[in-house]
Amino acid sequence: MPGRYRFSMPSSRDRTDPWFRLGSIDVTSTIIVAFLCVVSYFVYAANPAALLHIDLFPFDVKRGQVWRLVTWPLSNQPDIWGAISIAIFWYLGSQIEARLGRVRYLWLLLLITIGPGALATALNVGVAGVRWIEIPIFVVFVCENPRARFFFGVQAWVLALVIVGIDILQLIGGRSAEVLLVYISSIVIGVLAARSFGMLDELPWVPRIKMRKRPNRRRVEPTPSFTKNKGGRPVVVEGPWPTTPVYKPMQDQAEVDQILDKIALVGMDGLTSDEKRRLNEASKRLRKQGN
Repeated sequence: MPGRYRFSMPSSRDRTDPWFRLGSIDVTSTIIVAFLCVVSYFVYAANPAALLHIDLFPFDVKRGQVWRLVTWPLSNQPDIWGAISIAIFWYLGSQIEARLGRVRYLWLLLLITIGPGALATALNVGVAGVRWIEIPIFVVFVCENPRARFFFGVQAWVLALVIVGIDILQLIGGRSAEVLLVYISSIVIGVLAARSFGMLDELPWVPRIKMRKRPNRRRVEPTPSFTKNKGGRPVVVEGPWPTTPVYKPMQDQAEVDQILDKIALVGMDGLTSDEKRRLNEASKRLRKQGN
């Protein structure tokens, strides 16, 4: 099929656009990380020692191999539970990336990777594997959609409590205090970052760290040039020419579609008050435009 693997960039640069497209596949940060994790299975099968170059070994990081602070989640050995972690990361990460946009979601991934990685280096703890970032992504999704239904109708917050609780009990039983600190730090950093990026409105008690906003560069409009006609009245002979802003419903439609997808996943009760307001306002504008 011609164009099936054609590389293309999005026609617009909206925050919800992917980084690029391969044929009909939208390549997002979630897709890239999940794909590299799957690739690591084949790398391990070919040469198990090859993955040692991207694992987080504190001694090597302190010697200057700082790339390990970023690459360690991509090192995965073939395992059924690891495959499940990749699938969960892909599914839930895609939902969060659609909510945050590609740039903020990328920052979220970097924070839950570099932050715990730096702490692990300080505590001399070696870590590797996608599950270390899948857990904070899972917790962020649950905090955003606590009443979402999972297996057998179990609500998301109950499932998260069970999974995180079992992990913590295992680490306590194994007397792995340093590993427990790294595990908890990944969750805390993920929740704080998501809250600071505009998510988790239903958890007002979680502090929101103010992000530095990029200064707006004001565009300097050219000054119109005037001349006078025979009657002595000024006439514009050079722009800018006045234009009437045109309403484009595509942005409203995209926002409505995104919220409807979330309703299909978690139900109307899973929407935040802000999302309900935006859905109502966008729907009114679309109906008005249709009339």
